[in-house]
Amino acid sequence: MVAIFPPLHLPSSYFFATPAFSMACIVLGMGYFYVFVLGGKLDSEQAIKFASVNLEVLGLLILQYKIATRKSVNGVSGMSLLMYATVYLGRVGLFLPYRKKKWELQDLDLDSLYGAISFLLVMSILKSVFTTYRSSYQDDLDTLKATYLIPGCFLLATLIRPHFPSLGNTVNFFWAATLYVDVLALMPQVVMMANGVGKVEAPIAHFVAATAVSRSTDVVDSLLYYPLGANWSAWGVVFAQTVHLLLVLDFLYYYMKARASNKHQLTDVIDISCNILV
Repeated sequence: MVAIFPPLHLPSSYFFATPAFSMACIVLGMGYFYVFVLGGKLDSEQAIKFASVNLEVLGLLILQYKIATRKSVNGVSGMSLLMYATVYLGRVGLFLPYRKKKWELQDLDLDSLYGAISFLLVMSILKSVFTTYRSSYQDDLDTLKATYLIPGCFLLATLIRPHFPSLGNTVNFFWAATLYVDVLALMPQVVMMANGVGKVEAPIAHFVAATAVSRSTDVVDSLLYYPLGANWSAWGVVFAQTVHLLLVLDFLYYYMKARASNKHQLTDVIDISCNILV
């Protein structure tokens, strides 16, 4: 647990508190558990999914590391984190083998396993944002409110959603609502950065970039491994995933440009002077 939730009194140079070490522990541990305990196979499709879920965990670890070392949540969007808490909780619930009256460990999915890790990390960061370091939270810049976006996504899911007969109406509804929340979850953080002065702390930028790239692999996975054809529900999912990528494409361009021009360390400030959503 030390690797995932580093004690706040540890110096930033402490090896076991670094995101890289924590990520290595998670990748090796979860990879071993999935392959040798659950009997899963890391074929090309599962390898893409494995890379995707690990990227999002890495982004959260970097964000937590920033908070732990600086004892501040300056620049962190609590609204984005609330939305991701909803996404990961939904992911855990939706991918549990609930349709089986009797299930074993082998029935667990990568999404539910990593969703649980991501949910715990998000809840830890949320505690820092709204309790531990509440005084450093810039709520005046965090203007895109999750309290409106999340209910809006659930309302949209009642009106229009992909339908997969094998899932049933209730699961289809929550699956679609979770997808919509996921599509918009990064937007409060991007808007918060746009409301700033163009200077973004590197860990926050890394978190947004890692999460955005992780979600881009979802589009690849859908296009390569799902029989789309005339299945309009499947194409609707691809459309939603593409919208998510387009929403953060501007940020990713300026992020890569800044990274190419400067060799920033984990805790530096990155100048992303762009007109994101302005």
